[in-house]
Amino acid sequence: MFLTRSIRRKLVIGLGLVLLMLVLLGIAGLSGLWSYRSVVHDLQAQLDTEPRRTDLAVALATLIEPLMGQRTRERQELQFNSDMWTVRLDHANRELREYRRRVVELPRTPDVALRGPIIHRKLDQIQQTLSRLDRGRQQLNTVPDREALLDAMLRDIARLQTVVQEIPNSDRGFHSTLLEAAAAYRWRLWLIGGCLVLVLPLLASLYWCGYVWFFVRVRKLHDAAARVANGNYQHRLSFSGRDEMVDLAESFNRMIDRFQRDKSESDREAQCRGEQIVRNKHLVDLGQMASGIAHEINNPLSAISMAADSLAERLVESDGRFGVSVGDQELLRTYLTMIQQAADRCQGITKRTLEIARGNNGPRVRYDVTKIVVEVLDRLRHVKGHEHIVIEFDRSRSHPADVNAGELVQVVQNLVMNALEAMEGMASGTVTISLDESVDEVILSVRDTGCGMTPHVLSHLYKPFFTKRASGKGTGLGLSIVDRIVGEHGGRIEALSDGPGQGSTFRVHLPRRATEASHAA
Repeated sequence: MFLTRSIRRKLVIGLGLVLLMLVLLGIAGLSGLWSYRSVVHDLQAQLDTEPRRTDLAVALATLIEPLMGQRTRERQELQFNSDMWTVRLDHANRELREYRRRVVELPRTPDVALRGPIIHRKLDQIQQTLSRLDRGRQQLNTVPDREALLDAMLRDIARLQTVVQEIPNSDRGFHSTLLEAAAAYRWRLWLIGGCLVLVLPLLASLYWCGYVWFFVRVRKLHDAAARVANGNYQHRLSFSGRDEMVDLAESFNRMIDRFQRDKSESDREAQCRGEQIVRNKHLVDLGQMASGIAHEINNPLSAISMAADSLAERLVESDGRFGVSVGDQELLRTYLTMIQQAADRCQGITKRTLEIARGNNGPRVRYDVTKIVVEVLDRLRHVKGHEHIVIEFDRSRSHPADVNAGELVQVVQNLVMNALEAMEGMASGTVTISLDESVDEVILSVRDTGCGMTPHVLSHLYKPFFTKRASGKGTGLGLSIVDRIVGEHGGRIEALSDGPGQGSTFRVHLPRRATEASHAA
């Protein structure tokens, strides 16, 4: 889905849902507050405009006090009661007019239309009574029966209270307001309920999406990291979708793949180093043994070789004087030749064994590896039996490195000779020699199109005296010497082959600059 392809969009959607929920709940809450405000406002307005029967009753009741003082005979007190009466009567008339005005301003509802005439008759009755009380007050000082008039006026004031209480109380405003408030309450209740019906599923959906999109994935990522930290490099993350968490999972998987490849490469290099250490130990043991027996073997071999040579020469010079037939002479020559060849071969084996025992003590100097390869190729150009094989090498570029030139000649010669001998018996073949450079090493590659190698041969390639050639065609020490020389230079050698008949490739990695370890070797 387009809107959920990134975490940012998901967060925007989540924020939008939260804002929507807040808006819905805010609308519902504000609507309730507005309804409450409207009810309070209407009630306040009705209280301000409703005819106040209590105010009218209180104003009429205040007329009693001035009349009660009229029973005294002091002139100062009479004057004070007369002024109080005037003030209280004016106040009662104002309250009566205010009450009448509010009655007139009431909305023309059926209830008001029904009770209006009754209210006006009562108000007219109160007005007439107030007029009669004012006239009676003026006659108090002139009538002969003052007490009787006061009693009559007090009875009129008491009847006014009764008349006021008989005025119909208009409840039109409060009743309609309560009805409107009840309707508004029901409407707001439905509104809030509807908002909750919308908000609760949205909230549940938001929680579920957050749990699935973030918490579950973060927990899986944490578990995957813990498994990898515990050594389970086969575990991989798999998230559905197209957001950044999926990219993170893919990056995590690529990181583990690369780490696994690097670990495998490190393990392989460590294994190679271990095997090389074992081979070097074997070579050291072999050297110690060879140094003890080489001279003992060389002396008898020299005597055998010299004796065979001497017999062969005397056999030629005798010209039949020993009484040996021609056939026996040929047989003797053949046997003597075989003895000489076997002695020479044994001397070669002891010589190469001593080379392994002596090891390397030569200096490492800056030398052009290209020149070393050219020197070896020029030397092997005259070797018979390999005229049908094409040797390819680019001599145009120089590749300097800190090497022992004499030992490196031996390395190149062994590798090229192995490649040539791997194509014996073939009508044609190609040996491709190349030199490449990296930041800190020179790489010598020798590739042939010969017989190839099996995994068994590859695993035993550098062991001393290991060979798959025919009897008499190799000692099995050449690659052991190559491996030792390359190791002493601080480099490494690797052999590659896709199988029998697929050819072979040897790569020698030599550091461009001699290391302290190679100097000390």
